[in-house]
Amino acid sequence: MTVDLGNNSIQPLLAADLPSIRREDSLSYFTFTIRPEAKWDNGSPVTAQDVAFSLKMLHSPLLDNERWRGQYDFIKDIQFSKNSPKRFTLICSGYTPEMKLMTGDFFVLPAHQYDPKGILASVPYQLIRQKFDSLSNTATFKAFASTINQPGMARDTALVKGSGPYMLKKWSTGQSLVLEKKKAWWGNKAIAQAPVLRANPSRILFQVLPDNAAALLALKSQALDVMDNIPLVTFQEMKREEKYQQVYNFYSPTSFDFVYMGVNGHNPKLENRLTRQALAHLLNVPQIISSVQGGLATPTVGLVHPQEKNFYNAELPLVKYDQEKARALLHAAGWQQTSSGWQQKINGRPQTLTLELLYRAGNSDFENMSLLFQQNAKSLGIPVTLQALESSQISERLESNKFDVYFRTLVGTPFSYNLIPILHTSNAKEGGANVTGFGNAETDRLLEKIAVEEHTAEKALLLKSLQKAMQEESNLIPLYFQQNKIAVSKKLDSVIISGLKPGYDLTKATFKK
Repeated sequence: MTVDLGNNSIQPLLAADLPSIRREDSLSYFTFTIRPEAKWDNGSPVTAQDVAFSLKMLHSPLLDNERWRGQYDFIKDIQFSKNSPKRFTLICSGYTPEMKLMTGDFFVLPAHQYDPKGILASVPYQLIRQKFDSLSNTATFKAFASTINQPGMARDTALVKGSGPYMLKKWSTGQSLVLEKKKAWWGNKAIAQAPVLRANPSRILFQVLPDNAAALLALKSQALDVMDNIPLVTFQEMKREEKYQQVYNFYSPTSFDFVYMGVNGHNPKLENRLTRQALAHLLNVPQIISSVQGGLATPTVGLVHPQEKNFYNAELPLVKYDQEKARALLHAAGWQQTSSGWQQKINGRPQTLTLELLYRAGNSDFENMSLLFQQNAKSLGIPVTLQALESSQISERLESNKFDVYFRTLVGTPFSYNLIPILHTSNAKEGGANVTGFGNAETDRLLEKIAVEEHTAEKALLLKSLQKAMQEESNLIPLYFQQNKIAVSKKLDSVIISGLKPGYDLTKATFKK
């Protein structure tokens, strides 16, 4: 499966059609048929056995696949059709609407290429799932891992083979990566019925540039046809200058990257939601969008994008910067303003309201946002210490519940609103992803219903109720959705610009005549 970046629709790619779905009790069954034209580079057909091999790879021990194992844990088994080698059914635990994409959203690899001795062919997928730990000690899986973990498997042009339109032609470490279109790609025969398979460029060169300065020099000298995530100041300057207007089109599509402040509801100082609401009123979002993002961001009341009009709660007001409102909320939460700061007794002991704000080192946007928040909080008498850390260090602090507040980005999509991992109270324990301690029995029920609801009207009501509850609780204080900053050479036609990553689709591009 794939996503058409032109209209954000789910489309069959290697599959001949969208899966048929059957639900029984606690299981769901997704049946796929691979396109009859689909072949590997050696001319052999892509079959259900390749899909099974790929799933086994995702779950085999001793491989660097931990991220994938967790993502596709819901796929419990695979059944093969007796009538067609290209037809199969994935048996999944539970059911959520996003499984329509997720069940077909992993890479299908050629078994003959990565497992020429057929080591995994005789090992059932379900056995790998059930005996993961014990299989890691077997000679079979040690031998398989030693083969797969070779660096060449990831980058040797003779070994890296797929069923897609391009082959890896050259990879120069730290310099460039070249993809070249296959002359006899099977997809050419199916384009008339499946435009999603169209791949126009005969060659795509990705330049690896060591830093922004080098990248921008290459862009300005027209050595690049496409560049995204252009630094704001340069993007604004180039858009203004006629010499760049003549050679580039500039785009700033809104993305689904949600920027927010997280507040630790487990912390006794911050467990009262009125205190958290007060902090929300110390964030001047219009100022942040204007000064830090150059106006290229979309303010939001929650983690549903405003362009998702069915699901966005437009009746909720954006939380405004208001020091007097913040002061009143702190008083209502039991804080008293003294010469030593805001104080109250917590668990019988006097506490002063001070905050440590975590943000990712090297992220100038977060650094500037942190300074603005620190200044606003100081005006109200709340000292804020800023702490720039590496992303892994921040994750460690959040998971161990050793934090006050933090800035972070949550990458979302319009295809899934299964927010249970980050918002359900069952995941609020140490090590869980609900690090802010959001939620109660009512929000848990909302999250559980949202995860499985397929009807738009019902889902909209549930999501709007959740957004209202999140604003009231203020564990995750929404700021904005980011906008990408992209330049595309005017030599190109038909480049699709999208809010979904990577922000563009080059495969439909052509050169202007």
